Amino acid sequence: MNVEQIVGENIRRIREKRGFSQESLALEAEMSRPYIGEVERAEKSLTINRLAKIAKVLGVLPSLLLTKEGYKSIS
Repeated sequence: MNVEQIVGENIRRIREKRGFSQESLALEAEMSRPYIGEVERAEKSLTINRLAKIAKVLGVLPSLLLTKEGYKSIS
């Protein structure tokens, strides 16, 4: 699994756990819904700033999104 896949899966799983749709996450993070979908499918790479913005909206540390199966540590 590459870093884009790890980040995408973590975002998707944490987003779902937190009750966000792709649309609501995109609005809060000031990004487009298609872009969030592409990130979750590992079709796009995030900049550090965008990673930090998504992490803030999801209420997690940015480093958690980079950790394999980081979503498992979220309650």
